[in-house]
Amino acid sequence: MKSDKRFDELDRFAPLFSPQPSFKGFLRRRDRKRRNQRIAAVVVAVVIAAPVWLAATGGPFFRTSTPRTTGPAGAPHYPDQTGLVGLPPKDAAPSAPTKGELVLSFMFGHTEGDPGRFSVHLYEDGRLITHRVGDSMSEPPEPSTGYLEQRLTPEGVELVRNEVISTGLFDDSVRLTSANQPGLYFGDIQVRNGDRFVRVVWGDISNGEGLPETTPTPEQVSALQRLDALLADPAAWLPASTWADQEIKAFVPAMYSVCYESAAGTGLSQGLAALPQPAGDVLSGLEDWRHSTYDLGVHYWCSKMPTDEVRSLSRILDRANPGHETIWGLRYVFRERDPLEVDVSLSFEPLLPHQG
Repeated sequence: MKSDKRFDELDRFAPLFSPQPSFKGFLRRRDRKRRNQRIAAVVVAVVIAAPVWLAATGGPFFRTSTPRTTGPAGAPHYPDQTGLVGLPPKDAAPSAPTKGELVLSFMFGHTEGDPGRFSVHLYEDGRLITHRVGDSMSEPPEPSTGYLEQRLTPEGVELVRNEVISTGLFDDSVRLTSANQPGLYFGDIQVRNGDRFVRVVWGDISNGEGLPETTPTPEQVSALQRLDALLADPAAWLPASTWADQEIKAFVPAMYSVCYESAAGTGLSQGLAALPQPAGDVLSGLEDWRHSTYDLGVHYWCSKMPTDEVRSLSRILDRANPGHETIWGLRYVFRERDPLEVDVSLSFEPLLPHQG
């Protein structure tokens, strides 16, 4: 029987620690990998990825039907601890300082796609910024959060860093490769060890190419799972004296990435020209657009904008049709396509202190 060429490509997208993929699982991994690649582009180029406008379609905005999650209860503190959903309120001051030196970054995937994904960023100034994508299928179900912020003392920062290094995983950067390791779908940990950053990645992390590869030992698998548990709930093991401010607050970004995303054939200038003129003029004035591509012929261009300017731009776009607020930021979708292709869209996502 003749095979479907689309499915012949699934294996190369499969996470290294997961079973043989289903088509639904492939779509979840596809969406998550694209997000990972945009995030990697932001770290390197400090940019925003935005999908193509509907110059070729001529149709109106399409608003996604995903329910809006609970938004901020106030500014700058959010008692419900949901964190920021979409853009911050006008009177929400950006978290200070706006720049930060990274000590540790951690991202752990608990499913093939985004659901269950959890990340931590720890900075020299003590800020601990976390973000979780909910998983309705877990037991008990996990809620989503926006980016949440707490603050450690210098002693607390060192205690967390030393706890991570003590696992023995961070002598040298490495990519762990294997198959069917239970519970390890994908992830990426970077920690400052002395005067250098050491990185451990596993699964289909697209920006981990070039690292030496090795098969993980059972001890390394256990160490990763232990780190996942420790970093998911630092308040459970850190002494009270290591917290400068244990209250959970919403992280309010000073900058956003702006990304324009499309299939091959539509360039940046063509897409921006199809926007409502005030929005197109604003985006055309950005000078640091970076172009990249990922699987299935998808192109994206990213730049960055201050939060106030993003808020003003969103008001222009909302007059045409409201965007879709998510825990990732704000997204305008212009049309739906075949599930193997990319939605035509424009995305705004927060930049963290080491990215902006």
